Amino acid sequence: MKKLTLQQFRESYPNDDACLDKLFQLRFGNIKICPICNKETTFKRVKDRRSYQCVKCGKYQIYPTKGTIFEKTTIPLTFWFHAMYLQTTTRNGVSAKELERTFDICYKTALRMAHQIKILFGSKGATQLSNITEADETYIGGLEKNKHKKDRLEGTGSINKVGVFAMLERDGKIITKTVGHSPNGEVLKPIIRKHIDKEATLITDGHGAYKDLDKEFKQHEIINHNRGEYGRGMYHTNTIEGFFSQLKRTIKGTHIHVSKKHLQKYVDEVAFRYMNKDRQDVMFDIALNKVVQ
Repeated sequence: MKKLTLQQFRESYPNDDACLDKLFQLRFGNIKICPICNKETTFKRVKDRRSYQCVKCGKYQIYPTKGTIFEKTTIPLTFWFHAMYLQTTTRNGVSAKELERTFDICYKTALRMAHQIKILFGSKGATQLSNITEADETYIGGLEKNKHKKDRLEGTGSINKVGVFAMLERDGKIITKTVGHSPNGEVLKPIIRKHIDKEATLITDGHGAYKDLDKEFKQHEIINHNRGEYGRGMYHTNTIEGFFSQLKRTIKGTHIHVSKKHLQKYVDEVAFRYMNKDRQDVMFDIALNKVVQ
Protein backbone atom coordinates (compact mmCIF):
# COMPACT_ATOMS: atom_id res chain seq x y z
CA MET A 1 0.00 0.00 0.00
CA LYS A 2 1.36 3.40 -1.01
CA LYS A 3 1.77 6.04 1.68
CA LEU A 4 2.60 9.73 1.72
CA THR A 5 6.02 9.81 3.34
CA LEU A 6 7.26 12.65 5.53
CA GLN A 7 9.96 13.43 2.95
CA GLN A 8 7.36 13.70 0.17
CA PHE A 9 5.19 15.92 2.36
CA ARG A 10 8.08 18.26 3.18
CA GLU A 11 9.06 18.52 -0.47
CA SER A 12 5.50 19.52 -1.40
CA TYR A 13 5.03 22.02 1.45
CA PRO A 14 8.46 23.37 2.48
CA ASN A 15 7.18 26.80 3.58
CA ASP A 16 4.09 28.96 4.10
CA ASP A 17 4.19 30.22 0.51
CA ALA A 18 3.79 26.69 -0.84
CA CYS A 19 0.88 26.05 1.55
CA LEU A 20 -0.85 29.28 0.53
CA ASP A 21 -0.33 28.56 -3.17
CA LYS A 22 -2.00 25.17 -2.69
CA LEU A 23 -5.03 26.76 -1.00
CA PHE A 24 -5.24 29.37 -3.78
CA GLN A 25 -5.20 26.70 -6.48
CA LEU A 26 -7.84 24.61 -4.71
CA ARG A 27 -10.20 27.53 -4.13
CA PHE A 28 -9.59 29.99 -6.97
CA GLY A 29 -7.51 28.21 -9.58
CA ASN A 30 -10.37 28.34 -12.09
CA ILE A 31 -10.86 32.13 -11.99
CA LYS A 32 -9.72 33.56 -15.34
CA ILE A 33 -11.68 36.83 -15.50
CA CYS A 34 -11.23 39.63 -12.96
CA PRO A 35 -14.63 40.63 -11.49
CA ILE A 36 -13.52 44.29 -11.31
CA CYS A 37 -11.75 45.01 -14.62
CA ASN A 38 -13.56 42.19 -16.50
CA LYS A 39 -10.34 41.24 -18.29
CA GLU A 40 -8.74 37.85 -18.70
CA THR A 41 -6.02 37.82 -16.10
CA THR A 42 -3.78 35.93 -13.72
CA PHE A 43 -3.12 36.58 -10.07
CA LYS A 44 0.14 37.26 -8.26
CA ARG A 45 1.02 37.02 -4.59
CA VAL A 46 0.86 40.22 -2.54
CA LYS A 47 4.09 40.63 -0.61
CA ASP A 48 3.87 40.11 3.15
CA ARG A 49 0.13 39.31 2.99
CA ARG A 50 -1.86 36.11 2.62
CA SER A 51 -3.52 37.38 -0.56
CA TYR A 52 -3.30 37.47 -4.35
CA GLN A 53 -4.24 40.32 -6.67
CA CYS A 54 -5.21 40.73 -10.32
CA VAL A 55 -2.11 41.55 -12.41
CA LYS A 56 -4.18 43.74 -14.77
CA CYS A 57 -5.91 46.17 -12.41
CA GLY A 58 -4.32 45.40 -9.05
CA LYS A 59 -7.63 46.18 -7.35
CA TYR A 60 -9.23 42.75 -6.99
CA GLN A 61 -7.65 40.74 -4.17
CA ILE A 62 -8.26 37.16 -3.10
CA TYR A 63 -7.59 35.74 0.39
CA PRO A 64 -7.28 31.93 0.16
CA THR A 65 -7.54 31.42 3.96
CA LYS A 66 -10.74 33.47 4.35
CA GLY A 67 -13.63 31.35 5.57
CA THR A 68 -11.38 28.39 6.39
CA ILE A 69 -9.90 27.04 9.61
CA PHE A 70 -6.77 29.06 8.79
CA GLU A 71 -8.50 32.45 8.78
CA LYS A 72 -6.95 34.95 11.23
CA THR A 73 -4.56 32.35 12.58
CA THR A 74 -1.10 33.53 13.59
CA ILE A 75 0.21 29.97 13.53
CA PRO A 76 2.31 29.25 10.40
CA LEU A 77 0.45 27.36 7.69
CA THR A 78 3.27 24.82 7.68
CA PHE A 79 2.30 23.91 11.26
CA TRP A 80 -1.35 23.44 10.26
CA PHE A 81 -0.46 21.34 7.23
CA HIS A 82 1.97 19.23 9.26
CA ALA A 83 -0.68 18.66 11.95
CA MET A 84 -3.12 17.51 9.25
CA TYR A 85 -0.45 15.24 7.84
CA LEU A 86 0.05 13.64 11.26
CA GLN A 87 -3.70 13.19 11.74
CA THR A 88 -4.03 11.42 8.39
CA THR A 89 -0.98 9.18 8.57
CA THR A 90 -1.03 7.85 12.13
CA ARG A 91 -3.16 4.84 12.98
CA ASN A 92 -4.45 6.11 16.33
CA GLY A 93 -4.33 9.87 15.83
CA VAL A 94 -2.23 12.53 17.50
CA SER A 95 -2.92 14.14 20.87
CA ALA A 96 -2.91 17.88 21.46
CA LYS A 97 0.01 17.36 23.86
CA GLU A 98 2.03 15.86 21.04
CA LEU A 99 1.22 18.83 18.79
CA GLU A 100 2.28 21.11 21.64
CA ARG A 101 5.65 19.38 21.84
CA THR A 102 6.15 19.07 18.07
CA PHE A 103 5.53 22.74 17.26
CA ASP A 104 6.59 24.28 20.59
CA ILE A 105 3.26 26.06 21.03
CA CYS A 106 1.00 26.40 24.07
CA TYR A 107 -1.45 23.59 24.85
CA LYS A 108 -4.50 25.80 24.33
CA THR A 109 -3.40 26.59 20.78
CA ALA A 110 -2.53 22.96 20.07
CA LEU A 111 -5.94 21.81 21.31
CA ARG A 112 -7.73 24.37 19.15
CA MET A 113 -5.75 23.23 16.09
CA ALA A 114 -6.58 19.60 16.82
CA HIS A 115 -10.29 20.31 17.21
CA GLN A 116 -10.49 22.45 14.06
CA ILE A 117 -8.88 19.67 12.03
CA LYS A 118 -11.24 17.09 13.54
CA ILE A 119 -14.22 19.21 12.47
CA LEU A 120 -13.02 18.84 8.87
CA PHE A 121 -13.38 15.09 9.12
CA GLY A 122 -17.08 15.23 9.95
CA SER A 123 -19.57 14.15 7.28
CA LYS A 124 -21.24 17.08 5.53
CA GLY A 125 -24.80 16.74 4.25
CA ALA A 126 -27.12 13.75 4.14
CA THR A 127 -25.58 10.37 3.35
CA GLN A 128 -27.40 7.18 2.43
CA LEU A 129 -25.93 3.74 3.06
CA SER A 130 -27.01 0.76 1.00
CA ASN A 131 -26.06 -2.83 0.16
CA ILE A 132 -25.02 -4.74 3.31
CA THR A 133 -24.96 -2.35 6.28
CA GLU A 134 -24.08 -3.16 9.88
CA ALA A 135 -25.45 -1.05 12.73
CA ASP A 136 -24.39 -1.22 16.36
CA GLU A 137 -23.71 0.88 19.43
CA THR A 138 -20.87 1.06 21.93
CA TYR A 139 -20.11 3.10 25.03
CA ILE A 140 -17.23 5.45 25.78
CA GLY A 141 -16.36 6.53 29.30
CA GLY A 142 -15.03 5.44 32.65
CA LEU A 143 -16.39 3.36 35.47
CA GLU A 144 -18.12 5.20 38.29
CA LYS A 145 -16.27 3.07 40.81
CA ASN A 146 -12.95 4.48 39.53
CA LYS A 147 -13.93 8.06 40.39
CA HIS A 148 -13.34 9.80 43.68
CA LYS A 149 -16.21 8.99 45.98
CA LYS A 150 -17.39 12.62 46.06
CA ASP A 151 -17.65 12.66 42.23
CA ARG A 152 -19.63 9.44 41.79
CA LEU A 153 -23.17 9.66 40.43
CA GLU A 154 -25.78 7.89 42.50
CA GLY A 155 -28.30 5.64 40.84
CA THR A 156 -26.37 5.18 37.59
CA GLY A 157 -25.14 1.67 38.24
CA SER A 158 -21.50 0.96 37.52
CA ILE A 159 -21.04 3.12 34.45
CA ASN A 160 -21.49 6.68 33.31
CA LYS A 161 -20.74 6.45 29.62
CA VAL A 162 -21.77 8.06 26.35
CA GLY A 163 -23.26 5.92 23.63
CA VAL A 164 -21.79 5.99 20.12
CA PHE A 165 -24.02 4.65 17.37
CA ALA A 166 -22.49 3.66 14.05
CA MET A 167 -23.78 2.44 10.69
CA LEU A 168 -21.19 0.87 8.41
CA GLU A 169 -21.65 -0.07 4.78
CA ARG A 170 -19.27 -2.90 3.99
CA ASP A 171 -16.40 -1.70 1.80
CA GLY A 172 -17.99 1.73 1.87
CA LYS A 173 -19.02 4.61 4.10
CA ILE A 174 -19.56 4.86 7.82
CA ILE A 175 -21.80 7.26 9.73
CA THR A 176 -21.48 7.85 13.46
CA LYS A 177 -23.57 9.68 16.06
CA THR A 178 -23.14 10.21 19.79
CA VAL A 179 -26.48 9.26 21.35
CA GLY A 180 -26.36 9.66 25.13
CA HIS A 181 -25.89 7.00 27.78
CA SER A 182 -28.91 4.74 27.10
CA PRO A 183 -30.15 4.97 23.49
CA ASN A 184 -33.43 3.21 22.73
CA GLY A 185 -35.58 2.72 19.65
CA GLU A 186 -36.94 6.25 19.80
CA VAL A 187 -33.36 7.55 19.49
CA LEU A 188 -31.81 5.04 17.08
CA LYS A 189 -34.61 4.27 14.61
CA PRO A 190 -34.92 7.83 13.21
CA ILE A 191 -31.15 7.85 12.59
CA ILE A 192 -31.38 4.50 10.83
CA ARG A 193 -34.32 5.63 8.69
CA LYS A 194 -32.48 8.80 7.67
CA HIS A 195 -29.19 7.21 6.68
CA ILE A 196 -29.91 3.65 5.52
CA ASP A 197 -31.69 2.89 2.26
CA LYS A 198 -34.84 0.79 2.61
CA GLU A 199 -33.45 -1.67 0.05
CA ALA A 200 -30.34 -2.34 2.13
CA THR A 201 -29.62 -5.53 4.02
CA LEU A 202 -29.47 -4.34 7.62
CA ILE A 203 -27.53 -6.38 10.19
CA THR A 204 -27.81 -5.68 13.93
CA ASP A 205 -27.51 -7.50 17.23
CA GLY A 206 -30.52 -8.37 19.38
CA HIS A 207 -30.84 -4.97 21.09
CA GLY A 208 -34.51 -4.14 21.62
CA ALA A 209 -34.01 -0.77 19.92
CA TYR A 210 -33.87 -2.59 16.57
CA LYS A 211 -37.12 -4.47 17.00
CA ASP A 212 -39.51 -4.54 14.00
CA LEU A 213 -37.04 -3.01 11.55
CA ASP A 214 -37.73 -6.01 9.32
CA LYS A 215 -41.06 -4.31 8.53
CA GLU A 216 -39.26 -1.23 7.19
CA PHE A 217 -36.24 -2.67 5.41
CA LYS A 218 -35.92 -5.21 2.62
CA GLN A 219 -33.94 -7.51 4.89
CA HIS A 220 -33.06 -7.29 8.58
CA GLU A 221 -30.73 -9.93 9.99
CA ILE A 222 -30.37 -10.16 13.78
CA ILE A 223 -27.27 -11.69 15.36
CA ASN A 224 -28.28 -12.76 18.84
CA HIS A 225 -25.18 -12.46 21.03
CA ASN A 226 -27.16 -13.44 24.14
CA ARG A 227 -27.55 -16.93 22.67
CA GLY A 228 -23.88 -17.22 21.81
CA GLU A 229 -24.41 -16.38 18.15
CA TYR A 230 -21.75 -14.20 16.52
CA GLY A 231 -22.34 -14.79 12.84
CA ARG A 232 -24.19 -16.73 10.16
CA GLY A 233 -21.97 -16.79 7.12
CA MET A 234 -21.96 -13.30 5.61
CA TYR A 235 -24.30 -12.01 8.32
CA HIS A 236 -22.32 -10.66 11.28
CA THR A 237 -21.37 -7.42 13.01
CA ASN A 238 -17.65 -8.14 13.14
CA THR A 239 -16.78 -5.29 10.78
CA ILE A 240 -18.38 -2.59 12.85
CA GLU A 241 -17.04 -4.08 16.06
CA GLY A 242 -13.58 -3.81 14.52
CA PHE A 243 -14.23 -0.11 13.96
CA PHE A 244 -15.30 0.30 17.58
CA SER A 245 -12.08 -1.41 18.71
CA GLN A 246 -10.09 1.13 16.69
CA LEU A 247 -12.13 3.98 18.19
CA LYS A 248 -11.48 2.82 21.75
CA ARG A 249 -7.76 2.30 21.12
CA THR A 250 -7.54 5.84 19.78
CA ILE A 251 -9.37 7.42 22.70
CA LYS A 252 -7.85 5.35 25.50
CA GLY A 253 -4.37 5.02 24.03
CA THR A 254 -3.80 8.44 22.45
CA HIS A 255 -6.15 10.88 24.13
CA ILE A 256 -6.68 9.11 27.49
CA HIS A 257 -9.86 11.10 28.17
CA VAL A 258 -12.39 12.86 25.94
CA SER A 259 -15.24 15.01 27.25
CA LYS A 260 -18.83 14.36 26.21
CA LYS A 261 -18.95 17.81 24.62
CA HIS A 262 -16.20 17.02 22.11
CA LEU A 263 -16.61 13.25 21.70
CA GLN A 264 -18.33 13.50 18.29
CA LYS A 265 -15.26 15.23 16.82
CA TYR A 266 -13.00 12.38 17.92
CA VAL A 267 -15.41 9.78 16.58
CA ASP A 268 -15.55 11.62 13.22
CA GLU A 269 -11.76 11.64 13.07
CA VAL A 270 -11.54 7.88 13.56
CA ALA A 271 -14.34 7.30 11.03
CA PHE A 272 -12.54 9.44 8.44
CA ARG A 273 -9.32 7.45 8.77
CA TYR A 274 -11.25 4.18 8.74
CA MET A 275 -13.07 5.04 5.50
CA ASN A 276 -9.82 6.08 3.82
CA LYS A 277 -7.50 3.43 5.25
CA ASP A 278 -6.86 1.98 1.78
CA ARG A 279 -6.03 5.41 0.34
CA GLN A 280 -3.24 6.49 2.65
CA ASP A 281 -1.26 8.05 -0.19
CA VAL A 282 -4.04 10.58 -0.84
CA MET A 283 -5.71 10.85 2.59
CA PHE A 284 -3.97 14.16 3.28
CA ASP A 285 -5.22 15.58 -0.03
CA ILE A 286 -8.76 14.40 0.77
CA ALA A 287 -8.58 16.22 4.11
CA LEU A 288 -7.13 19.33 2.48
CA ASN A 289 -9.96 19.40 -0.04
CA LYS A 290 -12.41 19.40 2.86
CA VAL A 291 -10.87 22.71 3.98
CA VAL A 292 -12.08 24.44 0.85
CA GLN A 293 -15.48 22.78 0.47
